[in-house]
Amino acid sequence: MNKPMIGIIPLVDIERESYWMLPGYMKGIEEAGGIPVMLPLTSDRETLGKLVNYFDGFLFTGGHDISPSLYREEVSAQCGECCPQRDEMETILLSMVLEQNKPVLGICRGLQLINVVLGGSLYQDLPTQHPSSVCHRQPAPYDQPIHPVELIPDTPLQTCLGKEELPVNSCHHQGIKELASGLQPMAYTQDGLVEAVWKPGSRFVWAVQWHPEFSHKVDENSRKIFRTFVKAAAGDSIFGADGPTSVYIKGVTDREVSPRELEERALFKKKKEEIEKSITSDPHTIDQVIQFIIEKYHGKELPGNTHTYRIQKESIREALITQYCPQLLKEANIPSLENKKINEIPDEKFPMDYHMFEILCGEGRVHVDIEKHWGLLGCGFSGNEPQLREICKDIMLYYGVTEEDIKTKSERFSSLVLELCL
Repeated sequence: MNKPMIGIIPLVDIERESYWMLPGYMKGIEEAGGIPVMLPLTSDRETLGKLVNYFDGFLFTGGHDISPSLYREEVSAQCGECCPQRDEMETILLSMVLEQNKPVLGICRGLQLINVVLGGSLYQDLPTQHPSSVCHRQPAPYDQPIHPVELIPDTPLQTCLGKEELPVNSCHHQGIKELASGLQPMAYTQDGLVEAVWKPGSRFVWAVQWHPEFSHKVDENSRKIFRTFVKAAAGDSIFGADGPTSVYIKGVTDREVSPRELEERALFKKKKEEIEKSITSDPHTIDQVIQFIIEKYHGKELPGNTHTYRIQKESIREALITQYCPQLLKEANIPSLENKKINEIPDEKFPMDYHMFEILCGEGRVHVDIEKHWGLLGCGFSGNEPQLREICKDIMLYYGVTEEDIKTKSERFSSLVLELCL
């Protein structure tokens, strides 16, 4: 494994006008095979953009409370000291990192920051807003566990650690109140607080509320978390840390590809075939799914000249190119997705056959994304009618996802299945 460069958010001492670093963050990364580097404290977008391009992964550390203004709340009397410099830097940096799909590990404040940036909110003070018998702020020594967390089955963290319950240390007075819609929980405490999250569909975005930087010397589970993060940053696995993407590929483009890409596609194809055999012996084709949508649910195909259609197609195209044909970015001299030039790549180099369908149901609707060239199928809905979720599930069942796969969160459809299981 090549040693990846990991950028670490600095800790800040406002009173002493300095920033510094706990050795546990550095050593945890170093012992896992990475090269840790503390980042400068800056909100300059040009500087941050260059840092994002340079580093292979980013560790968002613990520290100050996050300003409640970032999740649209007034500051309560129990809220602790905030650090505007970190808030500004990290909100800009995290958005850039997620846009480039670089691996991210969040710890304590890092978990809270990721949740807030993606639209969630926080308890400003757990003892007064979420009182319980669980000790969330333990005295020293901090490398010893103070309470257990329950790991959710079939999530990446549970798969990584192979446990149903994990004893953890704890030193925080804030926590997740509303979980961001783009995140999924991986662990809870007995009082119902979310203690670990991940972002489905990403290359690697994990965050934990506890402190592996304190416990990694004495705890193998903490070391596994660091190792998994560093491995994702090294790019050793094309499937990333959360399994294959929910985008399902059925074919290749008619263009020259590198030996590395051919190898990746062969691995993906082998994995896909293994999963398909375990799912169903007779999945329906995309064209059959389209007929199913039209005949059973009177679905209508939306015209290709609408703003919604164009934005969604561009988003899917960007995701596919970034994940499976990154060399096209180099050929087109696109160093960063931030400049949004990815859609200037000619259609002949990356052909698509995208269709969008809409199914009306009461006051709600189901939208279905279909990309025939790549064999992609995605369902979503807006509205409160219970039938909406069932329609999505019915379409996916017809496509070849069984009820058992939906219950067990099959790898092939990880992102979608997790949404359907909520």
